[in-house]
Amino acid sequence: MNLKHKIKSFLSWSKAAKNIFSNAPPIYTESKKEGIRIHIGPGDVNLQGWLNIDARNFSHTHIVTDKLDLNDFKDNSIQAIYLCHVLEHFSFDEVEKILKVFYKKLKINGELIISVPNYKSLTDIYIHSNYDLTKIKNALMGGQDYEYNFHKAVFDKKILEQDLISAGFSRVDEWSTKEEFGKSIGDWSDYFEKINGKKIQLSLNLKGTKNK
Repeated sequence: MNLKHKIKSFLSWSKAAKNIFSNAPPIYTESKKEGIRIHIGPGDVNLQGWLNIDARNFSHTHIVTDKLDLNDFKDNSIQAIYLCHVLEHFSFDEVEKILKVFYKKLKINGELIISVPNYKSLTDIYIHSNYDLTKIKNALMGGQDYEYNFHKAVFDKKILEQDLISAGFSRVDEWSTKEEFGKSIGDWSDYFEKINGKKIQLSLNLKGTKNK
């Protein structure tokens, strides 16, 4: 069975299925997006109704690859692409190319939903923790516990917004996990660090919409 038929089968089956057989517990969300939805770098987050692309072969991974060229998908064919704490694993030049690929693959009104470590938040956490680098070193540089878990880029709102606009997205909005998925989905997108009574959201969440 080729990938086109696999995707068609998956989309048809997932509407009726109550579970995807996986070691990771299934997560059902309130997302109302129709069509092909891709979750890149899901790790152990098993979102139902999404095609999972990961460099590691989890039992719920549909496509195993460390390439983000999305060559298995036609241009203008994807409704939504979600990636949480993935983009920072690529160099600045690679990020520029990856975002342009995502833009090309999305349908009109398709959405690129991104969560990355927010450099401003990391500096705030560092300062409010009395300069305790252990509080931010993994979020800043990666956990470094397996081949792919090293960071090459940092982002704040201005930089990521500029990157999205340069890739072709004319509309860029902030998003929250609850608004986008209806609840927490167990990833970094809604993680808060509490330092000396101050609650700081670790991630920057931006969404680019393809309007043309």
